[in-house]
Amino acid sequence: MTSNLSAFVSTYGLVAVFVGAFIEGEGVLMTAGIFAGEGLLHPVSVWWTASLAAWLGHLFWFLVGRRLGSHSLLSRFERLNERIKKADKIIQHHPGTAIFILQYLYGMRIIGAVAFGLTQLSVGLFLFYEALNCLLWAAIVESAGYLLGEVVMRLFHDWIQWIWLALSVMAMISIIHYLKPFHSGGKR
Repeated sequence: MTSNLSAFVSTYGLVAVFVGAFIEGEGVLMTAGIFAGEGLLHPVSVWWTASLAAWLGHLFWFLVGRRLGSHSLLSRFERLNERIKKADKIIQHHPGTAIFILQYLYGMRIIGAVAFGLTQLSVGLFLFYEALNCLLWAAIVESAGYLLGEVVMRLFHDWIQWIWLALSVMAMISIIHYLKPFHSGGKR
């Protein structure tokens, strides 16, 4: 069974990392870091895959913002345009800092990329700073997962089978308890 799991993770693991990092995947990347710590994924492959996927995802959302910015619908919202102009000034003066900050604010990566597309920031400059940012982000998040997996395995190595057994028994008891009223004709 372990060899089947290893084959599955090594075959589809990087696809999951790519999709997760493209969308907004700290959780997926951290899990991949844990798998890398267990030897089921190659750490450098996970890092490159996550970096590339995040970079392509940010490029996609940046281009969506760029397209929206040229759309006449946005011109109808005066207050939004004022805010975009203010953000544009900040981004023009400190593009690297602005890109790095939004990368680490939870839930802001996609919104931030769209917002950058709405400004006058050049595509080339955005791609350059975003490439550096994605490489750093992937290294930090994957390392956190890798180290977390190592700590858990070292602390609970001898206990994992017993913890798994206890959780399985608790899950079965909960399911039986939940299904009992249905079996006895009662309403739930």
